[in-house]
Amino acid sequence: MADAPEIRNLGRGKYSFIVGKLTYTMTTQLPEQDFVRLVENVRALISEYPPYLNQDERLIMALMSVSHKMEDLQGKLDTVISRVLTEAVD
Repeated sequence: MADAPEIRNLGRGKYSFIVGKLTYTMTTQLPEQDFVRLVENVRALISEYPPYLNQDERLIMALMSVSHKMEDLQGKLDTVISRVLTEAVD
């Protein structure tokens, strides 16, 4: 984990990592490279919000942003699927 030294592998899928100003410890079954990538994504998301917001506010805003993006992608995917099915029938 040379790219992210502040993400420490504690063994058996347990990691200690920093997001914002807080350190978290969690256990996951994700492969290490996937976990590190997700932590980095969360860090990038919360860095988009003003530092005057507290940690919980920044995390909730990031969660809402991800939810919004997922809804948007689902709508686009539904449109593409509908077009493909319509073209397949014609």
